Amino acid sequence: MNKKILSLLVLFFGVLFVAQAQNDGKIRVKGVVLDEVTRQPIEFANIGILGTVAGVATDMDGRFELVVSERLATYMMRVSAVGYASDEMKLYEARDKGEVQIFLKPMTYGIHEVDVTAESLVLKRLLQNVVNNIGRNYIPRPYNYEGYFEYGVRINDGEKKSKEAIVDIYDSEGYRRSNVEDAFKALNYNFSQVRRSEEMTSATDGLIFFDDIITADIVRNTRNILDLENYRDFKLKSKGKFLYEGDSVQIVTYECLKPSLSNSGTTFVTKYSGEIYVELKNYAIIKNVMRITSSAFNLLGRNLILAGNSPRHEVMATITTNYKKVSSYYFLSGVSMVYTYLDGSDRVKGEMQYQTTKVSVNNTTPIAGRVYFEEVPTDRNFWDRYTIYLEEEE
Repeated sequence: MNKKILSLLVLFFGVLFVAQAQNDGKIRVKGVVLDEVTRQPIEFANIGILGTVAGVATDMDGRFELVVSERLATYMMRVSAVGYASDEMKLYEARDKGEVQIFLKPMTYGIHEVDVTAESLVLKRLLQNVVNNIGRNYIPRPYNYEGYFEYGVRINDGEKKSKEAIVDIYDSEGYRRSNVEDAFKALNYNFSQVRRSEEMTSATDGLIFFDDIITADIVRNTRNILDLENYRDFKLKSKGKFLYEGDSVQIVTYECLKPSLSNSGTTFVTKYSGEIYVELKNYAIIKNVMRITSSAFNLLGRNLILAGNSPRHEVMATITTNYKKVSSYYFLSGVSMVYTYLDGSDRVKGEMQYQTTKVSVNNTTPIAGRVYFEEVPTDRNFWDRYTIYLEEEE
């Protein structure tokens, strides 16, 4: 199934959203962003046009498609990703190369020997500053996200079964550290468009697995490394600092010594670790990577208790969450989740990805409840024309 590479629309920053089929007068750049050393794809790399708000992000396979006005042909295209040195080229040069491969060089982190106890206290204070500045850095009032969601699963290396959807999200509170019950009530979503790799044949085919995307937003949700009352449950270490988009970023690695639902957000967790990237100028998180091992698995969400006995076990998941700042606030720009588990004797491998394509804070539309099952008919005309690009309003 073709992946659609998405870009960002933020209504309150004076941006015009356009989604349409191939038109004259547009430059189209397709390509893939790779690690220069490992040659592995880089997900959620930002491809932007300097001096404009136009831009896209790569998908889980490092691929992107940028569509902009021909008048921007002489502008510089910048490719950046957290943990890598940026690269730039003229837009027309990228266009003339056909499908372009862009290699980014991993950054070398500045690491020095420190006292372990002192380091842990310094990093705890850093994370406390992050929590204290959430209301200033992130959207502090009700908002809507619109985004692209893709879910795929493969059993015993068989054919991949997948689903794509356009998701509408509403948060009635805005970014604040509320308890689990309040956050669950405030964060709701539904699906406006759906496309499947094959027709629905059972009720299971209509299930939606979006709760794991919602709970991966560790700034908005609790039961994670930012719950500092659980500080003693974690071992913190510095992985060093690097420059990203002109600002210094501190990498903090964490390992949970006593993993539980209350500090990891995962039922039946046995291991929980990760690394968090903090922009030091604003004390804002721009990336978090969680690695989780658990003894059981609930398809509808890793924080949900299993209903009855389940044969699903040996669960391992890596969840990557990215944030981006446009004008005043940071927002959830993307989430990816790669997981595997045993279902009886079958090895199941799955992946999810979400990218925010629209943020609204001035004209919000409330959404009641969450959708765990969908029967949305596929609008093939919509998906055939689903190419997205950004233009500044005239």
